[in-house]
Amino acid sequence: MQFRKILYITLLFIFVCIAFLGAQTPDKQKIIIYYFNDEGPTQNYRYYSYIIPDSLSAELKGKIEYEVTVLPVTFKYITSQVADEEKANTISILTSRGKEVSANFCVIGSYKVEKNTINIKTQICNIATGNIVDAAETSEKIGALIYEIIDRITVKINKELQKTIETEKEKIAISPYKNFYSSLKNISLCYTYNFIFFTGDWENLYNDTSMSKIYVGIPVSKIYKSDSAYINKFYFAPTWQLFSTNNRDLEHTYDTYLSIYMGGLSLSYIHTLSPLIDVAITIQPGIAYSDMYIVLVQEGGPFAPYVKENSYDPFLSAELNATFYFYSIGFTGGFNYTRLFYKGNDLIFTGINFGIMYKL
Repeated sequence: MQFRKILYITLLFIFVCIAFLGAQTPDKQKIIIYYFNDEGPTQNYRYYSYIIPDSLSAELKGKIEYEVTVLPVTFKYITSQVADEEKANTISILTSRGKEVSANFCVIGSYKVEKNTINIKTQICNIATGNIVDAAETSEKIGALIYEIIDRITVKINKELQKTIETEKEKIAISPYKNFYSSLKNISLCYTYNFIFFTGDWENLYNDTSMSKIYVGIPVSKIYKSDSAYINKFYFAPTWQLFSTNNRDLEHTYDTYLSIYMGGLSLSYIHTLSPLIDVAITIQPGIAYSDMYIVLVQEGGPFAPYVKENSYDPFLSAELNATFYFYSIGFTGGFNYTRLFYKGNDLIFTGINFGIMYKL
């Protein structure tokens, strides 16, 4: 019980610290600009796919209230003719990827060159709401200076951004909890169910069993601010795990029962395979509380004499997981390895895990 109280107090302390840090940090409007989609009949003007977003980024970065990132992924311009399912899927990808990097908006667009004229269309997606608005459309002769075209588009985009930002400010002005909500953004809550298998000498002592695991994933970027893109890929997570096992299905002289409660702090590196799939490598040190119950006679019933032993021991675990996202919900699965450092004979087990995650 004392171990659990300490764990709960620690989790509460971490949340309060994050909320405080978030409240003290003024938020810039973070914008992702994706490569523009070439809708032309030839490949002759493919270079505009990155020239346009790079030029837009350079213009918007000149404004102090924006933090801009360009990503080499293209999305189709969403017209009224786009099927509802395709539109919903595109918005889901844009919002989930935007939330992952704590972005406020993303910009997508397309262009088409015909008869020596380039037509550029731009849209803005509000990451929080999923709303998409047309920001700018312009047609110019291909010989026109690109920076002049970009300048006109930037003015229109900035106008739409400011309209949306003002609307959002009006909504949150009445809420005294704005800073607290902002500090929780991009934090994930996860539960996994693990099938674990003992190895070594412990394989013959206890039955294989299942383990429950709960953790709260917190981006390292909330604690340590850096311009490095790799910081956004690291998460740390207070973690709590437990399982119980016995030897009833094995040849034995006495019935024994083993319960283990583990608490620790994990560090994960997340690699994005696609807009909907992440792979995470995790390492977790911590402390385990082991409670062993040994019945001294066979078939002795509930009042048979027994011996109880308990101890606190360090442990180390490693995991490899994949997560599939559907909006803010993720379905995860993978493999894990854990070693408890007992005096004399370490307890080692491997596992297969499945779980569900919710990202704030």
